[in-house]
Amino acid sequence: MTEGYVETGGNRFFYRWEGRGDGPVVMMAHAMGTSHRIWDHQLPALSGRYRLLLYDWRGHGASDAPEGPYSLDGFVADAVGVMDALDIDRVIWVGISTGGMIGQGVAIGHPDRVQAAALCNTMARATPWYRQWVVERQAVVRASGMAPVWNMTHKLWFSDAYADAAGPDYAAVRDAFNATNITGYLAGTSAVAELDYLDRLHRISCPVLVLGADDDPVTPPVRAEELRDGIAGAELVMLPGLRHFSNVESPEAFNPPLLAFLDRVTSPPR
Repeated sequence: MTEGYVETGGNRFFYRWEGRGDGPVVMMAHAMGTSHRIWDHQLPALSGRYRLLLYDWRGHGASDAPEGPYSLDGFVADAVGVMDALDIDRVIWVGISTGGMIGQGVAIGHPDRVQAAALCNTMARATPWYRQWVVERQAVVRASGMAPVWNMTHKLWFSDAYADAAGPDYAAVRDAFNATNITGYLAGTSAVAELDYLDRLHRISCPVLVLGADDDPVTPPVRAEELRDGIAGAELVMLPGLRHFSNVESPEAFNPPLLAFLDRVTSPPR
């Protein structure tokens, strides 16, 4: 493991390398209110073959949290800037939730930089419900901070039983959420409320895996199906009985289809 900071667009971004130093580069982008550590349970499955670039996007983790407004275009520019600063030409993108939204933007606007993309528990257009939900969460954060938002949303991220058990992996995500910079969270949620890539998905030309969870109330199956239908040749895998942070709750279900996709897109043609 190596880690450090790069600067792009006037902001510092934390990054961390894991895995095989000479492997294909897989750039992994986290969800809102989390950090690169959300991928901890994927590292054992992927690090034997892949060079994994984890980073904290703007306003989150150990990266800078400048005053807003933020935008998805800005998140995309940041991601490309991190690649440039680390002298990386192309990546396989793996993004969950907001990380999957950023990946769509990179694949649409910078197709030469994305070899393939796994878009996990994400969507292409913010619905009216989602926009209103952003407003409600922001009001709670402004009034009372991050912890009450976790308490009102944690069973959107995890199944009831997993959340009620409140084991160490659950607690790690909860603690990261509660520690998220409030400026970064407010500006980030405002940015994703403007998500609208649906009519541009046809511009994505790389291989795509859409990995969803069939009990995810935040990005439900219909949102995953929109992604699959909008991207030529996209593959859809739905994980049963899981919610939004399926990669944390059940890595044993999440990792095999992700690894199979990565292996397929990096295997030499026969």
